[in-house]
Amino acid sequence: MKKKIIFPIIMLLLLMVATIGVTFAAFTFTKQGTVENIVESSTIMLTYTEGKTGILLNEAYPMSDETGKVLTGTNNVFDFTVTATLGKSNVISYEVSAVKIPITDMTPLEDNEVKLYLERAVDPDTTYQEVLAPTNFVPIENQREIGSPIGSMILDSGAFYTEGTTIHNYRLRLWVDENTKIPSGESRKYGVRINVYAKQDVLATPVESPKNDNITHIWKYDQTTGSSTFCVTGEEATCQAINSPKTYEVGTIIKYKVNDTEEKYFHVMSDNGDTLTLQQRENTMYTTAWHTNNDNTKGPLTILSLLENATNNWTNVLDQSYTLGTTIFKDNAYTGCDENLYCQVNNYILPRQTTKARLITIQEASSFGCLVWQTDNSGINNGSCPIWMYNYFIDSISFGGTANQEGEKNNVGYWTSSSYSPSSSEAWHVSHDGSVYHRPTSIVNIGARAVIDIKK
Repeated sequence: MKKKIIFPIIMLLLLMVATIGVTFAAFTFTKQGTVENIVESSTIMLTYTEGKTGILLNEAYPMSDETGKVLTGTNNVFDFTVTATLGKSNVISYEVSAVKIPITDMTPLEDNEVKLYLERAVDPDTTYQEVLAPTNFVPIENQREIGSPIGSMILDSGAFYTEGTTIHNYRLRLWVDENTKIPSGESRKYGVRINVYAKQDVLATPVESPKNDNITHIWKYDQTTGSSTFCVTGEEATCQAINSPKTYEVGTIIKYKVNDTEEKYFHVMSDNGDTLTLQQRENTMYTTAWHTNNDNTKGPLTILSLLENATNNWTNVLDQSYTLGTTIFKDNAYTGCDENLYCQVNNYILPRQTTKARLITIQEASSFGCLVWQTDNSGINNGSCPIWMYNYFIDSISFGGTANQEGEKNNVGYWTSSSYSPSSSEAWHVSHDGSVYHRPTSIVNIGARAVIDIKK
């Protein structure tokens, strides 16, 4: 039987904003209400939920993530708001961070015994989407430029760069992990406070509002482990939020509203000047055959049908019209040759179609550095693709990624639209080990990642 835990201290005892620009000012307050800080022609405002100064959980039981994520009620959730009113040519970066409250009157819970979970409202404001998945407290090891101190944990980060007023409504939950065990007769407690730091973004020059308002976050991609700007998923504490650049680099991480209620993460594949081609950060669908029969001369009909159904409500995504088998994407044709890909020529041509999303081609994957899986005297040739292409898979951490999928999402890769010409029964996929390889088209432990076009 799971043991009851007394949990008398929790959450938001202190809310702080530090804005650094020409001048520096810090505001600290412990009561409900509002505080403002004016930086040049911009205003940052942090607001408590009226009538609340934090969350108090009494007699808290260990619970699963599924239960914790839907907790409701006064003592189970804490709402707060970060609002920015920007003048022309201003960019304000901000971080929401948690700091542990020292516990001295009893034995505290360990970090791995508590889960934090943060959501942010989207349109309409009553709908919330996950910002930080249920996770234990993980302190940062270096002082952040924006202001979060050593020992704090970054819950969310971003930038305000649109002239006028932008409102971010947050909802925070915290619960005891279901695997927590407390000795009989003992009690534990655990507390955190939430700090919100903000500063004028000196990195964004010149400052211009993005033309596409559905781009809500942009992070600079950096796969160098240990770097101060290491950022593969957009969720690492070291991710550097940037303004809309003149030209997007390959791999740049974008959080994009695909429709009025859904935001998803993507990586930039190419920038042609006014249009971005993006690939979704995780698989759009899982356990999907390329074609249910082992016959690649029919084309990827099975997976394309499912991909179209999964993305047809992405109303903020441009339509793409192409002929599978002949259309050239970027600098690589479906019918092109590559010395690393055995001179691939597709075994099929399908009628021209118009869809919201497509699959990456094997030639595009090759252009990003992906090599064919192979063994030689030096061992297995893995990890040739950039990490953003093979993260979020089973065992991805073993190959340089930062997040493994679990359960039914344990796919070993995602399909390309390219058939394997030496065989009539196989097609190419990007593997979880960072290489590309060919497999029978009916295999179902491989998924699909949507490739979309959007306006900049």
